[in-house]
Amino acid sequence: MPHPRFEAVNLISDPVHGYIELTKRLMPEQSARAGLPAESAAEEDLLDTQWLQRMRRISQLQSARWVFPSAEHSRFVHALGVMHEAGLWGEALYPTLREVLRALPAAGDDGGPEGGIPSEALVVETLRVAGLLHDVGHGPFAHFFDEHVLVRWPAPAHPSRDPAKRLTHEDLGQAIVERELGALIGQLRRAPGSEPERAAFAPGERIDPRWIGFLISKPPLEDASMPLWVRRLQPLFSGVFTVDNLDYVRRDALMTGVAAGPVDADRLRRYAFMSERGLALYEAGLGALEMFLTARLFMYNTVYFHRTVRAIDLDLAEAFGPAIDAIFGDRNPLDALPDYVMLDEYALLHQAALWARGEHVDEHALPRSGCVTPRVAELWRGILLRRPTWRAVREVRHDSRAEAARDRVERELRDAVGRALETAPERYRFDLADMDARPQNPLLVEGRLVVAGRDGSLDVAPLGEVLGRLPAVVTVGRVYERPG
Repeated sequence: MPHPRFEAVNLISDPVHGYIELTKRLMPEQSARAGLPAESAAEEDLLDTQWLQRMRRISQLQSARWVFPSAEHSRFVHALGVMHEAGLWGEALYPTLREVLRALPAAGDDGGPEGGIPSEALVVETLRVAGLLHDVGHGPFAHFFDEHVLVRWPAPAHPSRDPAKRLTHEDLGQAIVERELGALIGQLRRAPGSEPERAAFAPGERIDPRWIGFLISKPPLEDASMPLWVRRLQPLFSGVFTVDNLDYVRRDALMTGVAAGPVDADRLRRYAFMSERGLALYEAGLGALEMFLTARLFMYNTVYFHRTVRAIDLDLAEAFGPAIDAIFGDRNPLDALPDYVMLDEYALLHQAALWARGEHVDEHALPRSGCVTPRVAELWRGILLRRPTWRAVREVRHDSRAEAARDRVERELRDAVGRALETAPERYRFDLADMDARPQNPLLVEGRLVVAGRDGSLDVAPLGEVLGRLPAVVTVGRVYERPG
């Protein structure tokens, strides 16, 4: 009979994190033998749902894989990495989170802080599930789907949300979590771990799926109905310095073969803690924060903003919407989740290959007909063969601490093109991409960092003082020409 610790957890080999733990569902006698609460679901059940398995068929790097041949990793493996990273942060932050909660005035019915003091296992597992599901709403080509399809519809209304906000994959993810996966999430009763007293939820504890939707929403929501401890952990998923980008910066660099420089996530975790002002960083960890942000900036300049990647995206912007309409229709995915689960890149690229061969091409193509116009078919042929119709003829980069960097870049590009833009404007496209290198969460408080000094002080320091070598905004601008 295997030792209980081997019955309760599987190991997944991962090139970034080494081994990622995943809880296995136990039979009642196995739970009793391991000293764990009875359970009807575990993480493996969540992983094996159609929504999670669908993420194997959503690429992590969209069109960048046509430029970096080894970048064939999926949102699925990234989600596993974020789950692992989030769990590590939960374990690291729990002691100081508990201290902060205990020091707060009583507000709950139990005489404790608002929302109570959760067990370590509940905190860790809530963060792990949020990490696993943070991208579950993505469509084909991930962020491109947001920018060229989902933007057609408004985001669900929320008291703290800008009414003008458009629909995003995070909004879809929240709906999927609460409508499709909520019952399964509510059945989880433990986190990975070899010590039952730390791995098991306290009696009566369960994960509310609304907590997961709250954590993965962007921009971050304000919701007083959430337990205080959940609200305190929200910054781990919102902003520039998150469990999400601590995985993707390392994973994308490894899989593209780009030497982005080291990311010392372990040092960041060791020097981060929960203070009465929120998540804080001991000053000895500032170097690791700067190292991470520098690596992230390098990835944007080298991979995400690569000139050929952006050229392919210009063609894709013209062909993408009609392609989605052809196979899914012009429907809001929020209103068609049972069909949305079948919309992935395998389905899209299979159809694109047919269109590129001249099949299912119709000048009068209708939504959900499976057909596209000859022009769209021609564009997909070029995309699949990595033959973009646009080529970069001018590039301008500016690292700036002023918000006017974008205007300056665009002005220089227009001056460079000159009279040619006036005589044949249809032949040119201006492509401007911005990356804000400044951290916004979890350490940012109104443009400042919460920094704990070696003398025991807890200061809110200006960004310029602690990260003075980083530019505020990096803008990459290019003029692309499509030969007539």
